Amino acid sequence: MTLDRGACIISVDTEMAWGAAHRRGEPPGDYGGERDAILGVLSTLERHGIGATWAIVGHLFLDRCDRPPHPEVVRPAFAWLEGDWFDVDPCTTLAEAPDWYGRDMVEAVRASAVPQEIGCHSFAHVTAGEPGCSREAFASDLAACRAAAAEPLRSFVYPRNSVGHVDVLAEAGFTAFRGRPPAPFADRAAPVRAALRVADRVRPLAGSAVRPARHPSGVWDVPQTFLLAPASRREWLPVGLWSRRPIARLRQAARERSLFHLWFHPYNVTADPRRALATLDRICAEAAGLRDAGRLDTLTMGELAAGLRGRS
Repeated sequence: MTLDRGACIISVDTEMAWGAAHRRGEPPGDYGGERDAILGVLSTLERHGIGATWAIVGHLFLDRCDRPPHPEVVRPAFAWLEGDWFDVDPCTTLAEAPDWYGRDMVEAVRASAVPQEIGCHSFAHVTAGEPGCSREAFASDLAACRAAAAEPLRSFVYPRNSVGHVDVLAEAGFTAFRGRPPAPFADRAAPVRAALRVADRVRPLAGSAVRPARHPSGVWDVPQTFLLAPASRREWLPVGLWSRRPIARLRQAARERSLFHLWFHPYNVTADPRRALATLDRICAEAAGLRDAGRLDTLTMGELAAGLRGRS
């Protein structure tokens, strides 16, 4: 759907230890800097008057839990999973296991001087699109997240971008999810497609503009368009040069009345906080300038879906 103006969306996948808990063969990460990273991101957003969608793993809404862990949640049955999905749950308190609980972080987001959206990243980082996650397991996971949040949740970000059971989202009252970006120029012959993609990297073309789409279930698909990871992608580039590509995509959104959807995790910031926050600041400054010129809206996923619902 073509928008009245371009739209800038920022979504932050906030998951702490839950994000890597079930990655096979991956050692536990170091999450000690993520709380400071979240405060740095909030400060940057506030400086430019921008609200983001904070996709929070539901267990982080808690400050404690007990054994047996979360019996109300139907477990997924992944072929590779040994034991119970919640075997990783420490079943203790925020003070004793701060990597697994995050009520303090949630309260920091809620207290922002610029309103932020609290979204859902599942209750326990379950991959809904993978075989083994049943409708019942996903529905119970969503119910647990909404109960822990104790507030309406309208926007959903799939863990590991594994999209599935979108109809269950609709039944649970969600209005938006973050989808994967469509492949640009897919309808062109291979040589033409390759040439267009090269040209598109120099200056984004109209044919690569991304727009939200209404899923048959009624939930709005708000595709991702750019991952903010300046410490791990082209880390040798100065911030000003690294920022050029996302800013070009942002200007494309204003020009084509399309979508720019930036996303990242707090660990993408902790990898190099100075560099990541400086890059985010440049992108937000550009978005705010385009907004103030009347060419772009800075929105949360929920705000975009609400506006689209009013037009559909």
